[in-house]
Amino acid sequence: MPHVRTCLSLLGAGSLLLAGYADGDPFLGQHLLYLSSYAHIEAKAFDGVRIWGNAGTIWRDIEPVRGQFDFSRMDGLVAAAGARKLDVIHTLGQTPFWASSRPWEIGNMGFGAAAPPKNMNDWSDYVSQVVNRYRDRIGAYEVMNEPRVPEVVRAISPGFYSGSTAQLVEMTLRVQEAVRKNAPAAKVICPAMDGETGPARLQYFLALGGGKYCDVIGFHFYLAHQSVADYRSLLGRVRAAMKQNGIGDKPIWDTETGMMVAQSGYNVRPREPTGPLSVVYGDTEAARHMAKQVLAALQGGVARTYWFAHDSSSMGSTLPDKNTGELNALGVAYRTLRTWLGGTTLGVCTVGDALGDCSLMRGQQRYARIVWGEHDSRTSLMAGKVRRLALLDGSMRNVADLTSDDQPDTLSNHFQDPMLLVY
Repeated sequence: MPHVRTCLSLLGAGSLLLAGYADGDPFLGQHLLYLSSYAHIEAKAFDGVRIWGNAGTIWRDIEPVRGQFDFSRMDGLVAAAGARKLDVIHTLGQTPFWASSRPWEIGNMGFGAAAPPKNMNDWSDYVSQVVNRYRDRIGAYEVMNEPRVPEVVRAISPGFYSGSTAQLVEMTLRVQEAVRKNAPAAKVICPAMDGETGPARLQYFLALGGGKYCDVIGFHFYLAHQSVADYRSLLGRVRAAMKQNGIGDKPIWDTETGMMVAQSGYNVRPREPTGPLSVVYGDTEAARHMAKQVLAALQGGVARTYWFAHDSSSMGSTLPDKNTGELNALGVAYRTLRTWLGGTTLGVCTVGDALGDCSLMRGQQRYARIVWGEHDSRTSLMAGKVRRLALLDGSMRNVADLTSDDQPDTLSNHFQDPMLLVY
């Protein structure tokens, strides 16, 4: 996989230039919600999987009664991922009714789930049980999914976490202690904030010292308009919060991102009037946005991206019939982009909504470019010694075989879709 080092300088409102390389290989992961979905997944089909929200994997399912643990469904998911050589991260949390400090509060995962435990030792015991069981079979443990941080954002519902930020910092410390003791090679991911208010919530968490207990800053880059500009804005604010709190050198992982896709299910409709859930995209349009977002992430030094979700019925990358394992255009594009990036390094790169040009290097030689928005013709490509042209749908054509009716601008959907030019 590519090895990218980042040195960014602003070219303009719509693009960035990357000159040089940044630490970390591009990593494209997925969420798989159902054990049955693994039947259609080949070994190393992508780089890793995040286990979050799957039935039987949250705290309230694993320990329904104090001291009585049920890992049966979690075992199956971890084993299935391991058999396919997929790196695993797991998101902790969702308090059982018996342990909850507010057992009758209705959170996203049920009564009492969003509240912190009334006794933090119960949290430590649960985390220690999980980490001791899976040790390094799980590569990283994420502390919490999308906490609201009520000191910063007015909470309209308990969501996934309704406690104080000070309590969240303590829970993060206790995760670090359990991981260092039982799985020292595994990483701790800070609670993953999300969306437009996420940087402010992250800033508050880090200001209370939470960042020193994490190896990785997790963030969910859900975008209001699926634009590179939106992505860059969020990433810039995340980095500013990290720098302000003295942890600017820690890696950033996008542990959950995606968009609503019509071809993921039946009657997929907008859920909110504005924001990431306000628009339903066709799968080809979603593929275009996804590819640009991933390249913007690599260019910005984000070490990992996890797409949500391979087998969802609204934000996934498979067809509505999950039993077939057949990919829609978004799923094919995600697989194709990972193939393009394999075995290369990222060279000079501009990423914008309307224009993009990223060189892929093999050693000191430019192997290929990922481009969009360029008005290339067969003649100009041949003059530039481009031998092949590949599209996000996985197809590849020899440039010499293109005809006047089959030019790059036609193949690339009016220049909007990223395509690969191979030298």
